[in-house]
Amino acid sequence: MSFPDEYKDRVKKINDYLLHSLDVIQDKSLKAAMAHYPAAGGKRLRPLLSTIVCEAVGGKPDHAIPFGVALEMVHNFTLVHDDVMDEDDTRRGIRTVHAQYGVPEAILSGDALFARAFEVALDTDVDDPELVRLVDILAKSVRLLAEGQQMDMDFEEAKKVTSDQYMKMIELKTAVLYQAAAQGGAIIGGATDEQEDALAEYGRLMGLGFQIWDDVLDLRSDQETFGKPVLNDIRNGKKTLIVVQALEDLRGSDRDEFLKALGKKNASVEELVRARDLLDKVGAIDHATKVADGLVVQAKEKLSVLKDSRHKKSLVAFADYMVRRKT
Repeated sequence: MSFPDEYKDRVKKINDYLLHSLDVIQDKSLKAAMAHYPAAGGKRLRPLLSTIVCEAVGGKPDHAIPFGVALEMVHNFTLVHDDVMDEDDTRRGIRTVHAQYGVPEAILSGDALFARAFEVALDTDVDDPELVRLVDILAKSVRLLAEGQQMDMDFEEAKKVTSDQYMKMIELKTAVLYQAAAQGGAIIGGATDEQEDALAEYGRLMGLGFQIWDDVLDLRSDQETFGKPVLNDIRNGKKTLIVVQALEDLRGSDRDEFLKALGKKNASVEELVRARDLLDKVGAIDHATKVADGLVVQAKEKLSVLKDSRHKKSLVAFADYMVRRKT
């Protein structure tokens, strides 16, 4: 079997752990809102990454599940709040939490997921010094995520955003959780300092590639496959790497037409499709794809700190999957 199908049993175990972790919530309405996204399924890439990294350095994969699930809870908490801010009505093919339960309930469920994540992280079976480090990584990740989300929002109103600024934003908003997953798995598995540093960087680079590829999918996929509305980045005025590159290359009437559609909330499908075609015309989508591929190549180079094993091969396949997935 190819990645990630070979880990479907482990993903089921992660899913079970994640959903059972919500059993402590006594209010049925709050619990339903908290479980809305987790119960819909998912690839669970972050906790899966923690377990494979843990194995690759000689640890037991199950020991990394609590920390990985804590990261997944943080991820879902950010999705709930992001959807409120972006006013999106669908995600993963289902109604968003705020569309289903209302904005106040969505905010509360996100807050509760955030708090529960730290409780679950404390169940990780490691010595106290390592547990303190894991909680510190988790807390820092949440803070950086907030900074990344603020940058993303600021970019929507900014007249100019550079490629470096975009890369910094996605490092904070997306890559930080993959870095945390890899670093946490390394710590739990008893990695050396050299291994821990290299694997954390592997996670960061892979996370950057993941987000850029996500931006590509928003333009080249369809809603049924992607699981959420496509072309929304244009409608919401997102300054993705694709848009940043295009704004450097578009000229004359093409540039004017694209800028007219960018950030236009009531843009028609025809306007959005035309704007996407303009991005394609100047090669901005292909450029982003090459950047994502290059980041994954760099990520795989960091795995040289590991001995050859099937777990190392899985980490190579994991990195490739991040820029080849359809959803």
